[in-house]
Amino acid sequence: MDAITPTTSASTLTGQGNVQAAVSDLGSDVFLRLLVTQLQSQDPTNPTQNEDFIAQLAQFTTLEQATNTTDLLQQLVDQRSELDIVSLLGRNIVTEGDILTLGKDNEPVLSYVLGEDTRNVKVQILDKDGSVIRNLDVNQIQNAGAHEVSWNGLDDAGKRPPEGPYQYTIQALNENTKEVKVLTFSLERVTSLLPGTEKPIVVASGRIYSTEDIHSIR
Repeated sequence: MDAITPTTSASTLTGQGNVQAAVSDLGSDVFLRLLVTQLQSQDPTNPTQNEDFIAQLAQFTTLEQATNTTDLLQQLVDQRSELDIVSLLGRNIVTEGDILTLGKDNEPVLSYVLGEDTRNVKVQILDKDGSVIRNLDVNQIQNAGAHEVSWNGLDDAGKRPPEGPYQYTIQALNENTKEVKVLTFSLERVTSLLPGTEKPIVVASGRIYSTEDIHSIR
C-alpha cells in the first residue's frame, strides 16, 4: 500500500509561520503593504505558487479577525471594569493601611494581624498633624493571627474629636518584650473615582488605590 502523501507542503507550513510572525511583529497594515510589494516585485518566470499565496492570505485574514476580536473583548472588559468601579462610590473598602474613619457617632474598629503570639499590644491614634490623641492598651495574651480593637471615638481627655480619617499605629511585644510584626488595615469611604487610571479609587484620606488593593467592601 502506498504511503499517504500530506496535502499541505512543508513550504506552505513555513509560509504560514512566517506570516503569523510578520503580522505579530509588524502589524497588519505594514504586513499587507509588504505583501503587495512582494507581489509587484516577484519574478514573472517564477511567481509565487498559488497554494502558498492563498495560504498566506487565509492566514492573514484569520489573524486580522483574531486581532479585531481581541481588541473588542478588551474594550468590553474595560467598560465592565469601569462600571464595577462606579458601584464603589460611597462604599467603605478595606485595604492594607493604617487609616480609620471617625463618624458622627460610630466606634471605629481597628483590624490587624499579628505575626506571632503577644503579651501586650499598644495602639496610638493620631490626628492629621501626627499628634497622639488616644492611647489604647491591650494587656492580655493574643495569639498570632487576625484581631480587632474597638475605639469608642473619644480622645485621652474624654472628648470626641472632629469627624474624618485618623491614622493609627500598633506596637506589639512578645513574652520576651521583643517587637512583633504587625499588619494593619484601613477602612475608608470611597469619595471619588479616576476612571482610566492605574489607581482609580480615591478615599476620604486622599489616598488612591487600585481594585487589586481592596480586601473587602462594607
